[in-house]
Amino acid sequence: METTASASTCHFVPVFPYRPDMVKKRPQLPQGPRGFPGLPEDWLAEFETYKSEDGEANLFAHLYRNTRDDNEVAHRALVVLHGQGEHSGRYVHWPHYLHSKVGSIYAPDHRGHGQSSGARGHISHFDLYAHDAARAIRRYDAYLKASVGRSEIHLVGHSMGGLIAMRTMLLHPDLPVKSVALSAPMIQLAFQLPKIKELASRLALAIAPNIPLPTEPLAHLVSRDPAVVEHYKADKLNHGLASAAFFYSYLTVKADTLGRGGDFKVPMQMMLPLADRIIEPQATQDFFATLPGSQNKLLVYPQLFHEIFNEPEKEQIFTDLRFWIKSHAG
Repeated sequence: METTASASTCHFVPVFPYRPDMVKKRPQLPQGPRGFPGLPEDWLAEFETYKSEDGEANLFAHLYRNTRDDNEVAHRALVVLHGQGEHSGRYVHWPHYLHSKVGSIYAPDHRGHGQSSGARGHISHFDLYAHDAARAIRRYDAYLKASVGRSEIHLVGHSMGGLIAMRTMLLHPDLPVKSVALSAPMIQLAFQLPKIKELASRLALAIAPNIPLPTEPLAHLVSRDPAVVEHYKADKLNHGLASAAFFYSYLTVKADTLGRGGDFKVPMQMMLPLADRIIEPQATQDFFATLPGSQNKLLVYPQLFHEIFNEPEKEQIFTDLRFWIKSHAG
């Protein structure tokens, strides 16, 4: 089933109930890892599809929203940008922890990820992700203003989504975003490519930059919770691919971002797991020190792995995010 939205705002329809015996009926209600909470009873999962700004991709987005008529925070929303190789369905447990602070969570799948179109793990230039994110934010801002009369958007980015969030705010500084929270943003990888893969990627950049190549196997490093690792490995919408064009344009925008710390104006909270073996936390701490003003905040979690919102201590992580949102609510 598909719904195609207009250029300026969003149009949602409910997802199908979860039916593992009917896999062709899509999209279905996402399922979290074993033991994770589902949506609160008064929340609904919906979806939409829409064209990217350049017209090259059909983008998919989940909307998780409160259905109560007396919802006092209906105007306040999170826009969530997921990490590399994953998708928006992995955030279905977030409303359970954030329902008191936001009325909805809007989560698009990046092109080449999840249920959006495009070759898995490929993009011709990394900043296309940022332009897609800016489009998503503007469209959802218009939707909130049309449906509930006002809009207050807070942006959250995890891993690659964290770098996308930063690029989005640098390239589109006029966006209606009240605050930004970044979980293990992809500033510096915590591992080096094996020499053979580095050589293969350089060769691919010259002759086939759009061909996705297998990346390092990282599923066992996303969380210390075995149920999360099991669920990640079994999720057919996840992938472990990256094209040479993706990788080398990532290096370009990373270098540009590191030199522009003084250009960030919106309050930013960085949430860093110090036991992360996917993203190197020290490089992110060094970058945080270049941010201007006193409105920014750095939180560190010494024992946590990469996906802090999927760790056994996630209750505390969501508490920290709730406090950040409350501190910057309009």
